[in-house]
Amino acid sequence: MEARCEAVSAQLFVRRGATMAAISVTCTCRTCAKARVTLDGIFRVLDAYGWLLDSYVVDFFQEQLWQRLPNSWRSTLRYVSPDEFGDWLTADISRSRVWPLSLLALRQTAKSLQLNRDHRSDESTWRCRGREESECSSVLNDVGDGLRETRVSSEHDGLFLKHVKIKKRHEIHQMAQICADCTRESNAKCIVDVGAGVGHLARSLAFKYRLHVACIEQDVKLSQQARKWDNELLTTLSKHSPDLPAHTPHHVSIKLENINSNQLKTTEDMRRVFSDNFNLDEKDFGFGIVGLHPCGDLAATLLKLYASQCEARFICIVGCCYMKLTLENSSDASNGYPLSKYLSSFTKRKLSYTSLEVACHAIESYCDKLKTGNYEDLIVHAYRAALETILIKRNSELRRTQVKNVKVTKSVTFEQYCTAATANFDLNYQPKDSDFQNPQIISYLSQWQRIVIFGALRIMLAPLVETVVLLDRFLFLSENYLSPTLKPIFDPRLSPRNLLLFSTKIAESFH
Repeated sequence: MEARCEAVSAQLFVRRGATMAAISVTCTCRTCAKARVTLDGIFRVLDAYGWLLDSYVVDFFQEQLWQRLPNSWRSTLRYVSPDEFGDWLTADISRSRVWPLSLLALRQTAKSLQLNRDHRSDESTWRCRGREESECSSVLNDVGDGLRETRVSSEHDGLFLKHVKIKKRHEIHQMAQICADCTRESNAKCIVDVGAGVGHLARSLAFKYRLHVACIEQDVKLSQQARKWDNELLTTLSKHSPDLPAHTPHHVSIKLENINSNQLKTTEDMRRVFSDNFNLDEKDFGFGIVGLHPCGDLAATLLKLYASQCEARFICIVGCCYMKLTLENSSDASNGYPLSKYLSSFTKRKLSYTSLEVACHAIESYCDKLKTGNYEDLIVHAYRAALETILIKRNSELRRTQVKNVKVTKSVTFEQYCTAATANFDLNYQPKDSDFQNPQIISYLSQWQRIVIFGALRIMLAPLVETVVLLDRFLFLSENYLSPTLKPIFDPRLSPRNLLLFSTKIAESFH
């Protein structure tokens, strides 16, 4: 098996005019060069303004975060309402106001450096040109064209989306089409859906596109529910298309751990699953890796598996939960970030937990919230920051302690919030009546719109952090001669993590 992998890998590298020793080299194509320049520019911005992303909003009053803003910003922003700031963030110039030049420059710089998240734009795609375009770029340009004869009639499309929430249906539809085309492009015979949940994507791939799909999900209950809905769909389809040759997804309830040190065993496990359940022999084995929102390190683990195993023919992932990435580890192989040799070569290109957490929010939805005036519930951040000052006075060890989540509406007062948030605290630490009447606390609460705007400044920079994570993964694949493509495929207002990273290996090398 190892000899076969080496032979195939050698074919791949020879086709690119390289040798087996040329792993992890710098691609000189225009896109990869742009990625490196973009990363350099982002970290120059973060060197100056990264403190905004690294700050905890809960510390807004305790650490006087508003006072850390440049004087010119404060002088202007104290008169700006959240809805006006929402307009400004989206470059709406219908309102007339003189803005600080440095703030204008930061907005424009952030916009120019971040990945374009507009799924409707033809200019949003990043594609490594390290190998011939004809071998790797057709998947997203002609989604579905090669599958018209192998998929179930479109009149049954609605059956595959039963139990799927409306806002998630477009994810399943788009992802299934792209994964099916990647299967054809790479000559893969199987698909491994990692973090499959209740199997919505897997059912579309298996029943709609007639593909062999193995689902890996660590939650046994989710796998059980998936099997139930698989059988339900199979029964329904048999009534509409009795001659349909269906391959029911196979569900495995395991947690992928420590793949970095045992990729070969993982590949052998996948081989066994497909052999036992789909009667595929060794020469037919070759799988694609699919991950619709794998959390944190799991996305990085899948990328490493794809890069290291010749049987992994393609990868399609839309990551999420960046704050769960492992940032520092004694073993570089265990890191979730950075993955690329390029970023790993720098010692001062770290990302903080708070910056990665903010990067999981959607700037589009936040701006919509501000622009429509639908932001009064954001007073909860002022409530929590004011409560923080009270708790710290009680006991410094209570700093950033976990409080209960409280849904705040317009009618919820600060006192009601504090009572609910600290319900499980020792009575000595719970806020008293004197706290609610404290002039300082009353002053804090009157500044709640400042916290909203401070949060908006962080949201403005958040896409830069997501760009760093995704371009790092993009370069990792490029450095391993795996010509990646990065493209927004979902509506960001429905799916905040909407950028797909995919790569296919040359199909001819596996014949």
